[in-house]
Amino acid sequence: MTSDARPPLDPLFRDGGELSVLMQHLDWDATPLGPPSTWPAALRTCVHLMLASRQPMYLAWTADLIALYNDAYRPILGADKHPAALGARTADIFGQDGYPGLKPVFDAALQGESAAFENLLVPLERYGYLEECYFDVSYTPVYVDQNVQGVFSSVTETTERVIAARRTRTLAALTAALLGATDPQGLVQAALTVAEDNPYDLPCLLLSGLSAHGPAHLAGATGLTDEQAASWHQEVRPWLHAGEECVAPVAPLCAGPWPEAVTQLVVLPLTPSGKPQALGVLALGLNPRKHLDEAYWDFLHLFSGQLTAALHATRLAADLQGQYAELDARTRALEAFEEWTWDLTIDLDPDELIGRAQARIGNLIPLDAAVYYEREGERWFVKRMRGEYGNAELQRAHEGGLPHETTGNLRVPFETGEPYYQDVYDQATDHLAPHMTHVTATAMLPLRTARGVRGIFGLAVFGRAGWSAVDRAVVETVGRSLSLALDRAEQVQDLARERERLARQAEALASANEELEAFTYSVSHDLRTPVRHIRSFSDLLRKSIGTDLNAKASRYLQVVDESATRMNTLIDAMLDLSRTSRQPLRAGVVDLGALVASVRSEVEVDALDRAMTWHVHSLPLVTGDHDLLRQVMLNLLSNALKYTRGREEAIVEVSAEERPDEWVISVRDNGAGFDARYQDKLFGVFQRLHRADEFEGTGVGLANVRRIISRHGGRVSAQGAPGQGATFGFTLPKTR
Repeated sequence: MTSDARPPLDPLFRDGGELSVLMQHLDWDATPLGPPSTWPAALRTCVHLMLASRQPMYLAWTADLIALYNDAYRPILGADKHPAALGARTADIFGQDGYPGLKPVFDAALQGESAAFENLLVPLERYGYLEECYFDVSYTPVYVDQNVQGVFSSVTETTERVIAARRTRTLAALTAALLGATDPQGLVQAALTVAEDNPYDLPCLLLSGLSAHGPAHLAGATGLTDEQAASWHQEVRPWLHAGEECVAPVAPLCAGPWPEAVTQLVVLPLTPSGKPQALGVLALGLNPRKHLDEAYWDFLHLFSGQLTAALHATRLAADLQGQYAELDARTRALEAFEEWTWDLTIDLDPDELIGRAQARIGNLIPLDAAVYYEREGERWFVKRMRGEYGNAELQRAHEGGLPHETTGNLRVPFETGEPYYQDVYDQATDHLAPHMTHVTATAMLPLRTARGVRGIFGLAVFGRAGWSAVDRAVVETVGRSLSLALDRAEQVQDLARERERLARQAEALASANEELEAFTYSVSHDLRTPVRHIRSFSDLLRKSIGTDLNAKASRYLQVVDESATRMNTLIDAMLDLSRTSRQPLRAGVVDLGALVASVRSEVEVDALDRAMTWHVHSLPLVTGDHDLLRQVMLNLLSNALKYTRGREEAIVEVSAEERPDEWVISVRDNGAGFDARYQDKLFGVFQRLHRADEFEGTGVGLANVRRIISRHGGRVSAQGAPGQGATFGFTLPKTR
C-alpha cells in the first residue's frame, strides 16, 4: 500500500452520512480522544447510536467535553462552528455564547446528574452574529466502568416556535388593547404598552405624525431614554417622510433586554388600504439577536396593520361624529331658517331685518358681537349692534367712525364683494391694537343689493378661534337671505316712488284726455258748422245765378263743393281715430274666418263689375275686440280692392301663420303697390303715398289699424313694390 493510501473505513463511521466521512478523515490522534480504535466501547456505542439517529444529538466526552455530534445537529452549530467543532472542547466551541450559561449543567452531568429543559434560552453565534435560540434539551451522563466519562445530549431546537408564540401573544394583546381605545392618543398608548411587554421583538417603538397634515410630531415612544426620544425631534430623517417602508440604520440605541444595542429601525408608513395619505409613521427597533427574516417581517406588518386599521377606524369614527354634530347643527340651522324665512315675508324696515338676522345667528353660533356697518364717505359707522365691544377704547373708536382705507376687515369684503373670514384674527388688520387683543376670530359679510354693497355684516368671538363649515354655512345663508330681503325692501321703496310718479302721470294723462275729448267735441261740432255754411252758400250762389253760370264759374263751385265734402270726410276720419283710441277693449273669442267672410260680402258690393279672385285660407280663433278687429279687416280689404282697381283681374289673398306665441295675419293683393323706401309713413296719420286723383282716401285708415293692433299687443307690417302689389300684415298674441 502506498504512503498516501487512506486507512480502511472504521465500521463505526459507516452509516453516519456526511458527518461520518468527516469523522473518518479527522486526525483523531491530535485530539484528547486518540484514534477511534482505542475508544472505549461505551463511547463507540454512543457514537454509533448518535450517527444513526435523525434526532439532533451532541456527545461531550471526558472532562474536557470533547464534542461529537451527528448530521441532524449541524444546523444548530451553523456555518460559524461546523465543522471546526468536531473533536474540539465544548468550552472552545461555545465559550463566547452558550457555554457560560450551560457550564453548571455540564458540571452536574459529569457528576452523574441528569437534567432536561424545555425552551431553554441558549444564545449562539452561528451565522455571523449572536442569535437568540431556544431548545428542548436533555443531559445524560455516560458511564465507563462506573465512572462518568461523558455527557450525552438529545436536542430539539424550538426557537421559531417560542418566538412565534411570543409574537402571537403580542398581536393578541395589541388587538385587545386597541379595542379599548377610542381616540388616537389612546391608540398610541395601547401600542406603547404592548410593545413594552415584548422588548425582544420590539426593543423600541416610535410613533410619529398622527395629524391630518402628515408626519410632523412624535406622538409616542417606548424603549428609549428621554434623551434619545428628545433627539427624535431634532435630527432630520429623510426616510421618515418618504412614505415608503424601509430599514433605516440609526446610531446605537440602548434598548431591549440584550447587551447589544439596536442599530436598525424598520420604518412603516401607517397607510390604510386604498388611501393615498399615511396616518402616521411607525418606527420599530429590530432585535439585535434576530435577523429580519420573512417571519419577522410578517410580524411587524401585522403589528403596523392592526395599528393602521385602528387609527383609520378612529379617524372614521371621529369624522362620523363630526358629521353627526354638523348634521345636528344644520338641522337646528334649518329650523331657524324656517322661522327666519317667515320673518323675511313680513314687510319690515331694513333696520329691523338686520336686527333679526343678528339675533338668529346669535342663537345658532356662539358669538360675542354682531355689528352692522354702513359706509358714509370715507368712514364706516355702526348702524346696528348686538353683543359687546369688550373694550371701552374700541367702542369709542367705533363711535367716531372707522377709516375705510386702514380698516381691512371692512375694506376687503367691500371691495371684493366676498365674505372675509379670519379664523385667527390678525391684530394688524384694522390698526386698532391694543384695543382688539380680546378678539380671536372675525367674519365679515358684504350685504349686496341691486345698488351695490349696502353694508358689512360683522361677527366676532372672544376666546375661541376658527369658523367651522357649519358656522360658515349658517353665516353665509343668513347673509344671502338678508341681502335679498334688503334688496326687496329697496325695490319696495323704489316701487312706491314709481307708483307716485305714475299716479302723477295718470293724473296728467286724465287731464289731457279731458282736453282731447273737448277738442273732439269742438271738431265734431264747431268745425262742421262752417263746412255746412260753405256748402249752403255755394248752393244759394248756384241758384241765384241760375242759367247764366258759365263753365268756369260752374267748375269753381264744383271744386268748392268737393272740398267741403272732403272736409267732412276728414272730420269723420279724425273722429273715428279718436274713438278708436278711447274705446275700451271688449276682449273675447273672435272667429277670424267668419269675420273676414262678413267684411268680404260688404266690400264686394262696390266691385260687382270687376273680375275678382279671392284666396281666403283657414283662419284661427283669436282673442280680441270683435268690432275693432272688424274695423281692421275692413280697412285692409277695402284698401286691397281700391288699389287693384287698375288690374284686369284683381287677386286678394288672406292667410294666417302660426308661431309659438302669436298669429300672423296677412292680406296680399296684386295692386299698385308702393315704394318700400316710404313704408314707414304708411301707418302715420294723414300719410299717403298716392295722389288723391289716383286713389281716394284720407290717410287715416292704416293709422287706425296700427292703433287697434297695438292695443291688442300686436304689431303691423307692410311690404310692397311699385306695380307689384302689396302685403299688409299684423300679429295677435295667442293669449292675453
